[in-house]
Amino acid sequence: MKGVYTALTTAAAIASSVSIVGLAPSANAQQNCFTDQVRRGIFGLQFLTRTMCDGPVLPDGSWMRHRLIGIPAHYRNASSSCTSGTYTSNCTYYEAGWVREQIYEEDFYPVRPETVLPDEPGHIG
Repeated sequence: MKGVYTALTTAAAIASSVSIVGLAPSANAQQNCFTDQVRRGIFGLQFLTRTMCDGPVLPDGSWMRHRLIGIPAHYRNASSSCTSGTYTSNCTYYEAGWVREQIYEEDFYPVRPETVLPDEPGHIG
């Protein structure tokens, strides 16, 4: 039994270190980009990731912005959900695994210093 516990402990340590490394910015992270979290949904209970990338400033002072709002790809832990009535009960098991990226909003739009939206930064870069 000790061998099983050691294997599980080792697997958990590896999984946590992999997830920590996964959160670190990659060496080839995009330049001129900004990422933060925004609240959406009913009562602002859903947290989404907003990434904005800006092109170069043009001679007229404007630039193009690419804004992406969604949920990045991530690992979902296993879970279960149960309901019960007077004489019945029902449980559903959801397996662990990778969840694909979900994009809710993607925009490309021109920006000038005087037209930057109130909740967005000026030119990034």
